Amino acid sequence: MPHIIIEHDSKIKSEVDLSILADTLHSSLAAQKTVKLEALKTRTIEVENVLIGNNDMPNKMIHITVLLLAGRSDELKEKMAKSLFDKTKELLDGFSCSITVNIDELATYIK
Repeated sequence: MPHIIIEHDSKIKSEVDLSILADTLHSSLAAQKTVKLEALKTRTIEVENVLIGNNDMPNKMIHITVLLLAGRSDELKEKMAKSLFDKTKELLDGFSCSITVNIDELATYIK
């Protein structure tokens, strides 16, 4: 724990190197306080039927969810989200798509 889940539309995989994105976000989160690299898991998931806004917008998206055990401060979670957002935006320099990040806490987790 934690987990990084990178959801993306099917068009993104032909235009963005998802392995580099996953590796970059994995390293970025591992550098944050309270995260142990050996416990961090990162994966990408392709989603279908993406609709964003109205028809004049490109339906391309990357949504990053970070699952954490409870106990981290709101400030730390905000720092994590901002760091992942900024890294993603930097990697996608000039590429037009919706980028969102959500930090979520788990109530129960068994491994």
